[in-house]
Amino acid sequence: MAQGAVKGKAKPKKPAKKSVPMRKGGRIIAPKKSRIIHQQKLKKNLEVEIRKKIEHDVTQKASSNMPKKLALLKAPDQGKKDKGSAAGGSKA
Repeated sequence: MAQGAVKGKAKPKKPAKKSVPMRKGGRIIAPKKSRIIHQQKLKKNLEVEIRKKIEHDVTQKASSNMPKKLALLKAPDQGKKDKGSAAGGSKA
């Protein structure tokens, strides 16, 4: 062992992290300049308002063409699991 240093012991491997499912919304790194932050907030708010307006217009056109009144239903919350609502059907 005169030629080199003593080798260190092998370190145990760390377990791999679980993959997290993708979430809704854009993933961007926030800029540090206040003017750019303000522009991005304005852009996002405008996009949301435009999308809401389009959805509203589409539902108005669809409801005007239907003989029966069109009712919009919201999806149930994923966090709350109610046994009664899962078994019940719609009465439409």
